[in-house]
Amino acid sequence: MTALAESTIADHIAAIMAEKFDIPAADIDVTAGFETMELDSLDLVELAVILTRQYGIALEDHEIAEAGSIENTVALLRDKGVRIA
Repeated sequence: MTALAESTIADHIAAIMAEKFDIPAADIDVTAGFETMELDSLDLVELAVILTRQYGIALEDHEIAEAGSIENTVALLRDKGVRIA
């Protein structure tokens, strides 16, 4: 996998959230908590599955819940081996 910029990964996660969870793109803030964007535990499970498939890493829903934001999820992906430029 090629290295991706943190902003590219954050934008990708934001796009997933807009598409899958019907959150207006203007309401997505990479530093805001997932609860602020009204994501519930089932949404976080779905997000974990999507990111696991797309980035080829093992990611549990509780890890995303603990990360709590897009910004922290990018750091989590980096810690799990996703190459970030």
